[in-house]
This record gives sequence, C-alpha cells and structure tokens, in this order.
Amino acid sequence: MSSSINPLRRQLALALTLAPYWLAARSWASPASQGEGRMLVVLLRGGLDGLFALSPSADPRWTSARPTLSQLALTQGLPLPGSGFVAHPALPELAALYQAGELLFCPTAGTPDVSRSHFQSQDVFELGNGQIMAASGFMARLASELAGRAAASFSAGLPLCLSGSTSLPMHIPLSQSGMRLNKGPALDAILQAHAHQPSGVMLQQALDIQRVLDSRDPDQAARGAAPLSGWPALARQMGQLLRQQPDWALSFIDLGGMDSHAAQATALAGLLRQLSLGIQALKDSLGQEEWARTRLVVMSEFGRTVQENSSAGTDHGHGGLALLAGGGLGRPRMLGDFPGLQPSALFEGRDLPVLLDWRSLLAETARASFGLSERALERAFPGRPRVAWTL
Repeated sequence: MSSSINPLRRQLALALTLAPYWLAARSWASPASQGEGRMLVVLLRGGLDGLFALSPSADPRWTSARPTLSQLALTQGLPLPGSGFVAHPALPELAALYQAGELLFCPTAGTPDVSRSHFQSQDVFELGNGQIMAASGFMARLASELAGRAAASFSAGLPLCLSGSTSLPMHIPLSQSGMRLNKGPALDAILQAHAHQPSGVMLQQALDIQRVLDSRDPDQAARGAAPLSGWPALARQMGQLLRQQPDWALSFIDLGGMDSHAAQATALAGLLRQLSLGIQALKDSLGQEEWARTRLVVMSEFGRTVQENSSAGTDHGHGGLALLAGGGLGRPRMLGDFPGLQPSALFEGRDLPVLLDWRSLLAETARASFGLSERALERAFPGRPRVAWTL
C-alpha cells in the first residue's frame, strides 16, 4: 500500500477519535440513575484574580487599592443584588445565572496552604486532605463512596485528584489528542464524506479542539492544562457527553492561563469572557433537566494580592473566588463571609484571607448532590472545617 494513503487513514482515525465516547454514551446510559446528582469540578490553574472577576463595589477601599484595575467594573460592572459586589462586564452570563438563583459565589475561598506556590497550592487542593502528600486524591476518595457510579477526567492527563482510585476512572482527554488533522485535500475529502453525518459533527469538534491546543498557553503554572480561551468548545463537548451518560457522577477538567502579573485589565478580561461563555455552553449542551441535577464548582489554587502592582497586574495571594453553579440553588447569595479590604482584615496585610476551605465547599456540594453521610464526607475530605450553612 502506498505511503500516501497512510496519512489519509490516520486523519480519518483522528476524525473519529471522539466518536466511540459518543456512541458509548448512548449505549451505556442508565435510566436508573437519572434522578441522582452530578458534580463537576473546574480547576483554573494559575491563580484567578477573584477581585477582578467579582469586585466589592460597596467597599470604599476597592478603588484606592486598584486605581487601574477597578475602572471598567466601576463604570460598567453588572450588579449582583444583595451581595455588595459587581461582576466584570465580561461576565454577563454569570450575572444572569446569579440573578436566576443558579450561581453562588464565595470571594474568600482557598486551601490551608500559605506558600503562594502554584504547584504546591494546586497539589494541596487536588489531594483534599489539607496536606502536601496523600495516598489518593479527593475525587478518587469521593468516587469510592459512590459505588456503581463513575468518575471522569476531561483533562490531558489523569489529574492528581483522581490518583489512588480503587476503580479505573474514565479518561476522555478532550483537551489533548495524540494525532493531528492537517489542512489540505485529504481533510477536505474527509469533511465532504462525513457531511451531514454524526461523524462529521465529531470531526468538526475535533478540529475545534485542535485549534484550541494550537494556542496553548506556555505558562508553567498551567501544568499542561488546555488554555481557558478554548473552554466554550470543551464545555460544549463535555455537556453533550455527560447528558448521555448519567452514571458519570463526578467530572474534572483543568484550564490554564490565569497567572496575571502584568497588563491584567485586557488579558484577563478576555479570559473571563471565555469563562462565562463556557459555563453557559455547558448549561445549554446539558439541557435543562441535566443542568437541574448538576453542581459545577469552579476554583483556582489561590487568589491575588488586593493591591495592584506597578505593572497593572496582581501577584500571588491567598483567599480567592469560588463559583458554584447549577439548577435550583435557591435565592441568589454569597457563601461565607467577606471581611472587607481594610488592612486589619487581610492575610499578612496584603491578601484576602481564606474563610471557606475548598474541602468544606466540595463536601457540602457532595452532600447536596449525593446525600452522603457525615462519615463518608470525612473519609473523602479528612480534617475539613465544618460550615454553618447548607446547600
């Protein structure tokens, strides 16, 4: 067989790379678990500046601490009624979800780690025991409490949070493919052959993902995660797969590009736009029934300094923003406390404190989603602080 045919066959194979997951989702779906909850975790690697995304407009110190970074939200911010915060104008979908009772937030969430190291803080989050070492990750332990239901990773590699799993997690690397589709007559022929077919839809989605990967953020803090700029395309695929697969109770994906030391106003605004569009795309592709039983938790390893730096950016901080989205969360509200921006309220005089441990938020989300007992939650999130509220 001539070598000129081999590239065509390899490209056809890549075009159908995701098709088995699509077909499997159709055949493996279990109606018995339709009424049970589902929990998705999105880790934004790099340290999201939560005060830029959702800004404390009611605090008089906000604009003096951020004379440059506060300007757009000051004039065009989207009010979050009852919270004293406004959403950045790049987040209209999230502001609408908040007002509809489908998004809650905490501005002072994080881990016990105070190193301000991307890698150590990410590991402490993924291990979920408050330490830098553990035999398993939090999602692996949580999956073991949900006998008969699967955990799935959509990241390029199997994440630390699923390490030590007692059962093999699903690994669907939507954000990474080992093959490429190259433009040219061969690809044109494949597109034509699969036009108006389900395989053609999957092919186009594979091309969309490849375009995202070609723009991958080289920042080491991302640890190989897909760039947030491609989140809407990834979210749409996740939703389509999850809608057909109700037994996938737990899912994880990581996204990179949040480290914003300089010129933050423009660069981060664009990424926030993709974050907002992606969450809306996930909701739309899941459909109303699946969205109603879904809890989406979005977090980053730490927040940023309250004071903007001399490069119109921010530096590594401590407490940061947590988002919880899904259908039927009740009245719009802020979770936890916000102590204000006065120096006496800040951690080490420069950062927001951590007033809500990630383990507590994840545990309460798991309790509401799956009805787990206190003993089961303690096994999944050992040593977590208790909270006075429920979901």
